[in-house]
Amino acid sequence: MPASKELQAIIDIIPADFADPAADYLAVRRMFAPFHGRPVSSNLRTTITELGGVRCGEYELAGHTSNRVAFHCHGGAFVSTPLDDYHFYAEIIARHTDCRVVMPDYRLAPEHPYPAAHDDCFNAYRGLLDSGENPDNIVLIGESCGGSLAVGLLLRLRDQGLPLPACFVSLTGWFDLSVSGKAPGGRDPFLTAEWVRNRGRDYLAGRMPLDDPRVSPAYADLCGLPPMYLQIGQFDTVREGAALLATSALRSGVDVVMESWPGMIQGWHGLVNEQVPEALAAWAKIRQYILEQSKLKQVS
Repeated sequence: MPASKELQAIIDIIPADFADPAADYLAVRRMFAPFHGRPVSSNLRTTITELGGVRCGEYELAGHTSNRVAFHCHGGAFVSTPLDDYHFYAEIIARHTDCRVVMPDYRLAPEHPYPAAHDDCFNAYRGLLDSGENPDNIVLIGESCGGSLAVGLLLRLRDQGLPLPACFVSLTGWFDLSVSGKAPGGRDPFLTAEWVRNRGRDYLAGRMPLDDPRVSPAYADLCGLPPMYLQIGQFDTVREGAALLATSALRSGVDVVMESWPGMIQGWHGLVNEQVPEALAAWAKIRQYILEQSKLKQVS
């Protein structure tokens, strides 16, 4: 299925060397800057707070009616995009899921290598629980590298016997830092495999191999985790890691739904503000999934 004209127009303006494997983390930050720091609407209430000792943003749209909370582990390849440049994405989530959003300002590599980001996401989530939030109302969302942070969070919660969220939603999550699978057959304008591996190396700083299950949950034991919904793009460079994660979840008895979106690329969900039809459709499916999981929790 060909990309919509709206999506193709965006793909066409991305330079061929956008994800240059030779780029260092500073170049990555410069590269990502035009895509982040977007303005937010006047009806988004943004509160900067602290949860579990971690600086976090809390976001709520005017007229918000549900009691659901989306805890979002954001993207940026571990090295880019602090919280103050990611408010716009919190609004996307709030607007398209009818959730209040909580997003931790986790520390970035290489200044803060593993386990800094993992620790920050865990401590912020634990702080959210300590604030009195009902875990049955929490939806965990992970976008790109935030996918591995989110599943790492789930594994740590499980291993410590702490309450798990109602479900996990992956937005083209990156679950295998080694990117060991077969490369997609088409162009992903935002990523290349070696570029992705280099960002993993920035984060791990030689402390462990890229395929260590603690950072690449595609290789972890997923028993006991909550339901998962994984949206992957046909041409997404990191799609094979999501497929591995889904297979592992299936074998571990985890309720998992994986959807392959023909013609889609890494991070197409973030293009919803450009009225890309595929992004609008993806968020509609995510909202439906979250509502279904909420109903199941109410019945149980």
